[in-house]
Amino acid sequence: MDNKIYKRLEFIRNIVPYSSMSKDNINLNIWCPFCRHNSKTKLKLSIQLEKCFYHCWLCDKSSNNIPYLISKLDRNKTEASKLLFKSSSKKFSLFGEEEIIEKTEVFIPESFNFIAESFNSIDPDARDVLRYSIKRGFNKKKIYMLRPGFSLSRDFRRYLILPSYDKNGDLNYYTARKIDVNSSDSYKYKNASVSKKEIIFNELNINWQKPLTLVEGPLDLIKTNDNSTCLLGSSLTEDSALFYEIVKNKTDVKLALDRDAYSKTLEIAELLLSYDISVDIIDTRYFEDVGEMSREEFKEFYNKAEPYQKNDRLLNKIRML
Repeated sequence: MDNKIYKRLEFIRNIVPYSSMSKDNINLNIWCPFCRHNSKTKLKLSIQLEKCFYHCWLCDKSSNNIPYLISKLDRNKTEASKLLFKSSSKKFSLFGEEEIIEKTEVFIPESFNFIAESFNSIDPDARDVLRYSIKRGFNKKKIYMLRPGFSLSRDFRRYLILPSYDKNGDLNYYTARKIDVNSSDSYKYKNASVSKKEIIFNELNINWQKPLTLVEGPLDLIKTNDNSTCLLGSSLTEDSALFYEIVKNKTDVKLALDRDAYSKTLEIAELLLSYDISVDIIDTRYFEDVGEMSREEFKEFYNKAEPYQKNDRLLNKIRML
């Protein structure tokens, strides 16, 4: 650990009763003196010791003025803190310095057409994509909601394409699924070249004030309720845009990951619960994945979802012994 960071770490540890260090040895988590949670062991304010920022996950308080934070913890230490913590002119954000993150521009594949506007297409490949989308469970409502399409370009011909739009309606991602299941001459999936941590898939559809269903992949969204999004994988991390919005809005979560990802389901639930997010588990273990369910089956299991309890993860580990 850098000597400068170590001195800052020890300085703060000497004035707070509880703290925890992140794995990167740069972020120190302490109790927040702004939202003043009843429990001093709720360590939800994170201090970036290298660049001198802080941010609270509960009240969303953030700044680059560490001495001001110190004054809220121990007024007598304010002047001493000014020698250790230099304020930066850059604004704090979830990802560090806001200027570091640049929005990656995403372009939809050439010759893209929305299925909703192409029901009468005479192109045989386009018609095959339409048939495949219906086979996967698309109905008219989901076609208009998820806006699937196809491309007649050589690279994406015979792929079902699912675009994603951010809260402003701008394209931020897409995934393309080959409709020929047994085809060996091309990739099964093709995705936009952008960091998945930056993406909230179809954020345009999300109401953060209502319970949010989380599934693994875009095609799983065909079977879910309307207020849903996907992880684009089977993990959710604290440095992702999706996690940030969930915690910021205190959004209740319904988890419905694939059967083989049950342990990861419990890990995500444990992480969210540590940030006071209510989590229900939708039991998908009778199916390969959510996409295998019928819409009626998903609704049935959604209504039977049970709240995650802190000992669920321990019990699962015991069962696996």
